[in-house]
Amino acid sequence: MKKYCILLFIFLLAASVAEAQQKALSSQYMTNYFLLNPAVAGFEKAPAFKAGFRNQWVGFDGAPKTFYISGETALFQNSRSRSRRRMQAFHGAGGYIYTDNTGPTKQTAVLASYAYHVPLNREIYLSSGMFVGVQQFKFDPNKVELADNSNHLDPVTAAGPINKFMPDLTLGTYLHSEEFFVGVSLFQVLGNKFFEAENTNNESRLYRHLFVSGGYNFDVHRNISLTPSLLLKYAEPAPVQVDVNVKGIYHFSKRRRKATDDQLWAGISYRTQDAIVGLLGTQFKEQYQFSYSYDITVSRLRPYSAGSHEIMLGFRLK
Repeated sequence: MKKYCILLFIFLLAASVAEAQQKALSSQYMTNYFLLNPAVAGFEKAPAFKAGFRNQWVGFDGAPKTFYISGETALFQNSRSRSRRRMQAFHGAGGYIYTDNTGPTKQTAVLASYAYHVPLNREIYLSSGMFVGVQQFKFDPNKVELADNSNHLDPVTAAGPINKFMPDLTLGTYLHSEEFFVGVSLFQVLGNKFFEAENTNNESRLYRHLFVSGGYNFDVHRNISLTPSLLLKYAEPAPVQVDVNVKGIYHFSKRRRKATDDQLWAGISYRTQDAIVGLLGTQFKEQYQFSYSYDITVSRLRPYSAGSHEIMLGFRLK
């Protein structure tokens, strides 16, 4: 099994067709849309910090393991009264660090974000933002075992280790209110090249990834809300992948519901060509968050994988 897995990862590195799916996968974006769109920075106003870990395709040798830390907040909010803030533009800023290990490859990024939120009326804001930073790509050929000890014949492994630093840029826009949201973001805008095998036409670069998301919050009961949402992901030449999600939230509040209420929530998601996902989470003391998701693999990897686990821990300053 290990041999076939390593061969798969070499194919992902060397073949331009497979390079399209480079961004680390996450099932927890419904608890942290900042991962999908830099224009979200500052949306919740208060400083919020979140950390997550994903163990993908458990039981599959060399499968991806991803860890991230993010933080974002609105800026200069304390200088205005609440009534004035409601109809004024505001700034958001944050940061995002992640590392993704997949077989012999490792991607690490350190990104800073900025967003500007403009009110269209008393309820709806339109924001634009960006991630700017650096991404590192590493490849260790010593972790590769090709058939018949032929590493020295393969143009990728024969080239030796790769340790490439590249500037990184992501752009996004986000239309949001308390009832709905629509977002569009483009990752790896610069499309930097990080490897080219000698005497071949094979090259590896950071391909652009387009994310389109949207959702609506429905009031089911005084304490219950329901949020269906969609996420479309596209990176040429891979086919479009769609996540169809439903999230139900129970608010422990006797007053008008707020995003900071203590709450329990559960959700289900279907990711085309990949998995069915179950999610559970809680928010308590208006500051702390915890959520867990489990992916049931439905792709051709199902016989070799025990699914994927992901957790998220969050903290919000009052």
